[in-house]
Amino acid sequence: MGTSPVPLCQHWMDNTTRCASPAMRLTQYCYSHHRERARQRRKIAEQTRQRWFESAPLEDAASVQRALMQVMSRLVSGDIDHKQAGQILYQLQTASLNFDREFDERGPRPQKEERKKKGR
Repeated sequence: MGTSPVPLCQHWMDNTTRCASPAMRLTQYCYSHHRERARQRRKIAEQTRQRWFESAPLEDAASVQRALMQVMSRLVSGDIDHKQAGQILYQLQTASLNFDREFDERGPRPQKEERKKKGR
């Protein structure tokens, strides 16, 4: 009566101790460690998706425009959701307004004159 040995989880607790739980079918890990590894992969993937925007410094109006185009293309492709796109676009709007105020080489913008009321 030969029974096949049950494969054990391949997760190492530390350098010398391995998990002794039975591995799930078609995987090398037990239920707990399989879920933990999937969670870590999702976290790394999310950090990688978010890193694309953080790596682009907003130094001038052209860089804000490039970031705007990246946000729009990622929104259309489904890489980011509407809420995240809205938050990024708000930050880009703020950066754009700051560049308009700080780096306007033409000097201060003329103030709009208040319209005078015509007739009584």
